[in-house]
Amino acid sequence: MAGIWREISVGFRQLDEYWFGYGSPVSLGLMRIFIGIATFLNLLITFSEFDDWYTEHGFVPQVAVDHYSGTLSRSYWFFGQHTLPFTFPRLNFLAYITDSRITFAFWVITLIACLTMTIGLWSRTSAIVLALGIISIHHRNSIILHGGDTLQRVAVMYMALAPCGKACSLDRLIGLWKGNIKPGPVLVSLWPQRLITFNLALVYFTTVWHKWAGSLWKNGTATWYTARLNEFKRFWVPDFVNQLPMVKLTTWGTLATELAMATLVFYKPFRKYVLFAGLMMHGFIEYSMNIPLFSLSICSLYITFYEGEEVTAWAQRVGQRLKRYAITVLLPEQAKLKPQAAAMLTAADPLGMVSYKSGAAPAWQAQDAGGRKRNPFVSSRLRSVGAWVTYPVPGLWRRLLEHSVVPDEGEVEAPLPRVSKAKARR
Repeated sequence: MAGIWREISVGFRQLDEYWFGYGSPVSLGLMRIFIGIATFLNLLITFSEFDDWYTEHGFVPQVAVDHYSGTLSRSYWFFGQHTLPFTFPRLNFLAYITDSRITFAFWVITLIACLTMTIGLWSRTSAIVLALGIISIHHRNSIILHGGDTLQRVAVMYMALAPCGKACSLDRLIGLWKGNIKPGPVLVSLWPQRLITFNLALVYFTTVWHKWAGSLWKNGTATWYTARLNEFKRFWVPDFVNQLPMVKLTTWGTLATELAMATLVFYKPFRKYVLFAGLMMHGFIEYSMNIPLFSLSICSLYITFYEGEEVTAWAQRVGQRLKRYAITVLLPEQAKLKPQAAAMLTAADPLGMVSYKSGAAPAWQAQDAGGRKRNPFVSSRLRSVGAWVTYPVPGLWRRLLEHSVVPDEGEVEAPLPRVSKAKARR
């Protein structure tokens, strides 16, 4: 009996460690980038028709929003026949605002917050502002939303809760450059990442649950009908895909993939195969169906099924395979890297493709693995993934490198201790 209780205790400790333990924030940082790109593109899509969707001059004025969302009067049904005659409060900073200039300014602020969150600048503040902005914009007009929009809204709320700027961010690079952050691995609480993975698994599980309630998914003909919804048609698909036996294969294959994404994805030996199947499924949806950014949004969360340490190890393995493309940057003569700059450059190069060494020439130089000369600034920026964010600002990476060195005065011998004449005579 004591052995059984011991096993149960160990199991609970492992479960507690899994949910509330500490680990690398790299996966959260990458998810921040992926979901930030998807949200940024989604906001840009609405720009061309902003007046039509979000102002009083468009299709959905404020009174239509009130009636549709139920803020005037609406009953919510739960548990069969039970009725609760109340409305849920909605966080919406655009509620009852009919001035299109204010609405557009709010949209611009949300877009800027999305951009800064994506690159990891003021990450936590940007994520909070973006979450509040996306929630308000979605509540301003929820008629045009689809599942991808809802997923984006939930994802940015998780980013506001998570330490998403601790890795893969400008915040970290700037902190290392200024010496405010210690170099080396960072550990954060992993409960936000676990929350994301289980929420994503729940999305797939409920999808299978609802599909199984009908007959078309059971008999293997559901994808035949979806392929004939003209409003969703996008690119050409071969005829045989919408004929037997491919219809049954795509229908039941979709169910199997979604069920695996809700269950088997947590079993490490099957994880990469399940995620690959999910990527293939959503890749076909993205190609064949006009559901803007749905697949990109949901696949942005896949990275959270991997630990940050696993992602870092994978990047190192990729760097080893690409060693023939690595370069060595030679510093100007009698110059060395500042310790803070060296830490920043190391963090900006997760693949380990650039090494910095002392040089004998008065100017910066670089050479590849074959000994051929390269442009030190262009080549190092191209191979340092973290430096890509400097591309919009011409010359910024060059200035960073030039300000990362100090004169190398060599080691100065410590002066010998002075000895008094009396001690010398002794």
